[in-house]
Amino acid sequence: MKFVVKLLAACGLIALLAFGLLGGAYYYVNVRPVPFEGNPPEVVIKVDKGSTIRSIANSLKQAGADVDPSILTRAFSFYDQDKSVHVGYYRIPNPSTIREIIDKFASGDVIMSKFTLVEGTETAKFLTRIKNSEDLDHADPELDLKTVMSVVHAPEGTHPEGQFATDTFVFAKGSPDTLVLRRAYREQQERIKKAWETRSLNVAVKSPYELLILASIIEKETGQNSDRALVSSVFNNRLKRGMLQTDPTVTYGIENFNGKITKEHLRTDHPYNTYTRPGLPPTPICNPGLAAIEAAAHPADTDYLYFVAMGKSGQTKFSKTLKEHNAAVQKYLRSQGL
Repeated sequence: MKFVVKLLAACGLIALLAFGLLGGAYYYVNVRPVPFEGNPPEVVIKVDKGSTIRSIANSLKQAGADVDPSILTRAFSFYDQDKSVHVGYYRIPNPSTIREIIDKFASGDVIMSKFTLVEGTETAKFLTRIKNSEDLDHADPELDLKTVMSVVHAPEGTHPEGQFATDTFVFAKGSPDTLVLRRAYREQQERIKKAWETRSLNVAVKSPYELLILASIIEKETGQNSDRALVSSVFNNRLKRGMLQTDPTVTYGIENFNGKITKEHLRTDHPYNTYTRPGLPPTPICNPGLAAIEAAAHPADTDYLYFVAMGKSGQTKFSKTLKEHNAAVQKYLRSQGL
């Protein structure tokens, strides 16, 4: 009888110890906040392509988390979250339990970033900003105007200017820069395709690419929504007469342009000088926004051939004849005290 009592007591003790161990493990994983060295409000952990749970656990340890990487790795496995973790940056709040940390990685709740390409930006400047972005991963440090079109899988020989949609692109921090480049390229091609398919019958341009070139010029000539279709009508009417004559194309073709255009610039012939050469320039001169593309496809129905921006007011004066235009220019100069 005494033996049975001792056996039961031993079994009870073992059960109590086991329960205690389980309770301790539960507390360690699900209740105990993980201490972080320096008690920061949060830590950010980067998960690279091919990262293992063990490497993630080590990264947490290196970030100051007071947790055994082996225990953390086993906890991932216990909760069946050790198969894969999305690539990206994860923000781990302090305090967090081990279970909350595991759930954070399992959710794929990565830190999101954004990149904005502003209307009228030239592709060279766009690429510089892409390469300088700390939120993007740069696998190819040699990315430039010569290689970018092959990176986005454009047809061979495609000129990079104008080929990227102006927009705000949201992505997981640490994504490859090619993600933004390819997304911007595809979106611009879709915009041009749709604009060309729905263009007005009276447009002077003869192809989607010419439409893109014209849109880039409209983008550079005006930032006023109310003026775009009217500016488009001016260039549409001029092109039907075999002329264009616009300053932004001239300055685009000048290397290291200092911002002040002169009569000498207008007289110096080069492929982008639309005063010395008829028709459109050979390529776009910037990346136009959607509004400029739509204006190029749908010019207003006017007889205007000239326009002048009336200074800081943002207003534009449109004219049908050179005489009217010269009068508008003189009025503007007088208003500026010139």
